[in-house]
Amino acid sequence: MANNFEYRYNAYIHTEGSAWSLRVNDIFVRDNAKVAYADYSPNIGLSLRPGRNTLSLLFSPVTGQDPDTGEYLYAFHNGVAIDIAIERYQWATQERERIHPIRIRYNEAEGRFEHLELTAGGEERVLEQPHLRSSGRMQLSEFENIIFGGGWTLDGYRLDITFTVDDPIPPFHWEREAVVLEDTPELRRELRDAYRHIHGLISRNDTEAIFREAEPVWERTAYMLTERSSARDFIDNTQYGLVGYERIGPEGEVLQPLYWTDNPQDDQVELLAEGRLVRIRPNPILWEHLPAGSEEFTAFPVVFYKTRNGEWRVADVATGI
Repeated sequence: MANNFEYRYNAYIHTEGSAWSLRVNDIFVRDNAKVAYADYSPNIGLSLRPGRNTLSLLFSPVTGQDPDTGEYLYAFHNGVAIDIAIERYQWATQERERIHPIRIRYNEAEGRFEHLELTAGGEERVLEQPHLRSSGRMQLSEFENIIFGGGWTLDGYRLDITFTVDDPIPPFHWEREAVVLEDTPELRRELRDAYRHIHGLISRNDTEAIFREAEPVWERTAYMLTERSSARDFIDNTQYGLVGYERIGPEGEVLQPLYWTDNPQDDQVELLAEGRLVRIRPNPILWEHLPAGSEEFTAFPVVFYKTRNGEWRVADVATGI
C-alpha cells in the first residue's frame, strides 16, 4: 500500500427475516432488500474514526403486505436472526483480527432476542483483539422511515453496537465545517439547489469543476483504500476517469433531467451523521444507458453538507447498494 493507510475494515452481516440499511457512525454503508436471507461483507473503513465507533443496523422484519393499503407489515418472529462480525486486515502482513459483537435470534415464545454464544461455525465469539474490541452489548430502539435505494420506505427498528478501533484513521474532511441540519421546507429547497449545481456542471461537461467538488472525497478514498497517491491519481485510474462525468458518458449513456417530482416536500430526504449530512433518495442524478428506454441507469450518489457560511458542499459519494 506504499505510504497509504495500512488496514482494511469489513463488517460481516448475516441476517434472516429482515430488510435493512447499514450505517457506521450514522453514515450510510449499504442496504439490503432481501428479507428471507442476506449475507454481505461491506468495507466500512471510510466511515470509521479512531477510538469509539457505532455500527447501526436499521432493520424491518417484514411479514407481508396489506392488500388494501399496500403498506408493508412487520413483526418480530422466530425467523428473525442477526449475526454481525467486524474484521481488521493488515495489507503488509495479511494478519486478520476479527471480533463478533452480536449473534442473536428472536424467540417468539419468550418475546425477546436470544444471544447465541457460539459463531455459526461453532466457535466461541471473540470480543477483543489487540486493535479491535467491543463489549458485545446492543441497544434496540424503534425507527421510522428506513429509506431504501429505490426511495421506498419501511418502519422498523435500530440496533446499535459500539466498538473501538485503535488505528490512526484520518478525519472526515467535512467534520469541522458541517452544521447540524433540520428537515424543513427551506432545507429541501437548498438541497435541490445543491443537486442542480452538480447536475449543471455535468450538463456543461465541466469535469474539472466536478473534480474540485469531489476531490476531498476521492483524496480520502485513495489514501484509505488504494495505493494511489492523490485524488487525481485515483480518479484517473478508475474505469473511465473524469470522462464518466460528462453529459454523454463513455458508452453513450445520456444524462437525464433531475429525477424528482415537482414538490420538494415529496422528496425522500435522508439525514445522516447525526444530522450533519443529507441526501435525496432515490439518487436524482442519473445517466440512462442505450438504447433509450432501456431502464438501465448509472447514478452519481452524492451526499451533501452545509458549512457555517451557508455553502453546500459534497461530503460523500455513497456507492453502497
